[in-house]
Amino acid sequence: MAKKNWKIIDVEDFVIFKASDDIVEEANAKYAEANASNQRFIDTHPAAVPSMPVSGTFICAQPPNYRGIPMLHATVDDWAEKFELFKTFGVDTVIYQAAVWNELETVYYPSKRFKDYRLFDQIGNVLEAAKRTNIDVYLGGYGSVSGWCMGKDPAFVEQEKQNHFAVQDELFELYGSQFKGIYFAPETAYRGERDLYTEKTLNGIYRDFCDRLKSLHPECEIIMSPATKYFEGKLDEMIDSWNTILDGVKLDVMAPQDSIGCCGTTLEYQETMFKVWRKICDDKNIRFWSNVELFEDLDCSQIDAAIPADPRRVAHQISNAGKVAEKLISWEMLSYTNIERHGERAARLRSFLQECGKLAR
Repeated sequence: MAKKNWKIIDVEDFVIFKASDDIVEEANAKYAEANASNQRFIDTHPAAVPSMPVSGTFICAQPPNYRGIPMLHATVDDWAEKFELFKTFGVDTVIYQAAVWNELETVYYPSKRFKDYRLFDQIGNVLEAAKRTNIDVYLGGYGSVSGWCMGKDPAFVEQEKQNHFAVQDELFELYGSQFKGIYFAPETAYRGERDLYTEKTLNGIYRDFCDRLKSLHPECEIIMSPATKYFEGKLDEMIDSWNTILDGVKLDVMAPQDSIGCCGTTLEYQETMFKVWRKICDDKNIRFWSNVELFEDLDCSQIDAAIPADPRRVAHQISNAGKVAEKLISWEMLSYTNIERHGERAARLRSFLQECGKLAR
């Protein structure tokens, strides 16, 4: 396993990931640089006019790496209320990030495989609320940080595969026809140089996961949402890397994070990166969505490291993504449109998303 750059801390009655102390200064400097670059872009370019709504969002009973708006004890009515708000944004799809978080030792449905993990039984409530409000649901399965710290340990990789398969089976056994698809939860990204071992290892995990799922449940859609990192002069290499990772993988939808909020890339390079992702998806006959980030990372030493994004920035993201993506989704509308927690910034973002939502009608 690679060196960890995170730690686990207690927050109220649950736990989250938090950046380890030794990376805070470096990470925050990168956030500040990216945020300044995005602001320069906003100040020097005409205002963007969105042409489509952000019609999907990730949800979770708790965000894994910040406090956010915990829904660990939410009722069906609580979730339905949130979904009705989402519908004013034009949302017709939610993606539950992960049914299990391995490193957090937390599970969100009554699992046999992870019966010793702390249970917050929320997935059934989410599915009932979605049925009530006519929202499509994709369920994330086994969540772990393996996509970021794979290492060269075949036993670890095999264990990860078996965990994915077990959660997949349990979700279908418990909830079967109540969801539209499965979200493959672990994130990864091209990191600026080729790593054939990791690429082939990820390919093996992705291929086995998708092959098995499609053989058992051929109508189930599979979606992934990797991160985007811009590296000057490395775009062709990024394409080659992802072609290796996705070789023979029966993936239906790729919804890359645009990574504008977390400094993976900036508005200056976003359109270029979308063209790269579009080529990757076209090469593999995969539908292309875009994961539009609605937050701005500021200080990873804090329990809530990010704030709602400036709608002017999000308008550029939507405009760029709308040129090539079939559908736009986002990370965690629930937190970043919450006025009680984020005040005027959340109010502005909420109003902006509701104006975009009118484009769906």
